[in-house]
Amino acid sequence: MFTDALLISLLVLATVQINRHVALIVLVFETIGNSLNIWVSSERCLSENPCSIYLWWSSLSSVCFIRSGVITRVLQGYSINWPNQNQFLCKIRLSISSICFAVGAWALVAASSDRYLHSSRLVKYRSLSTVQTARRLLMIISTVCILAYTEVLYCYQANVPNVPVACYPQIFSCRLYNDWMLIMVNTIIPSFSMVNFGSLTIRNIRPGVIYPIKRCDLPNDIVNHNLRLRRNDGNISRMLLIQTRTRVAT
Repeated sequence: MFTDALLISLLVLATVQINRHVALIVLVFETIGNSLNIWVSSERCLSENPCSIYLWWSSLSSVCFIRSGVITRVLQGYSINWPNQNQFLCKIRLSISSICFAVGAWALVAASSDRYLHSSRLVKYRSLSTVQTARRLLMIISTVCILAYTEVLYCYQANVPNVPVACYPQIFSCRLYNDWMLIMVNTIIPSFSMVNFGSLTIRNIRPGVIYPIKRCDLPNDIVNHNLRLRRNDGNISRMLLIQTRTRVAT
């Protein structure tokens, strides 16, 4: 029969192996995937598409989050815990990871809303799908996330006793605030928002009938330009769908 001491030792061993191997796999593949997204979104042909700007910013935020958050899990698997035991690194690392996680989630929400606006049959909605709007909205999202997580620099402390990890909020109100922010503001609300905008986008596209452009109506260069824009929109929409499914699933 399993004793309490044996069960605890097995759980500790399983945690160490997960941090050592699974976290390393996540770190490598997530870094490669998001780096490819950054590279594709940086293409000159996509620079005028606001959705690609949102995806670029979300992928960059995800890379920063993975580097500041997941890498410490890998180090813990090899009994290297000094990033959580150093006061300065504890505060800076958690501040960066919290801000980047929130910015990455809400950048995907903004990208989903852009697809909805872009697919609308109303001109006043389609006119909001611009690069200028994307840049302004990303500035607002980044500013709000930075202000929302300024408290991390005060709340988080290194070497807090009787907590899951060494770098942890010492005050109960800070723990409650961060838990609710993670659950509601950074996970549940963005997930439902992305699902909602996705459903509205499908509803906008369904009734529409796309008529092919006749070459006799427009010059060849304009026809080819319009075809490239449609192709780019389709590729960006597929990229957004994959990232949205991943975010909602996690």
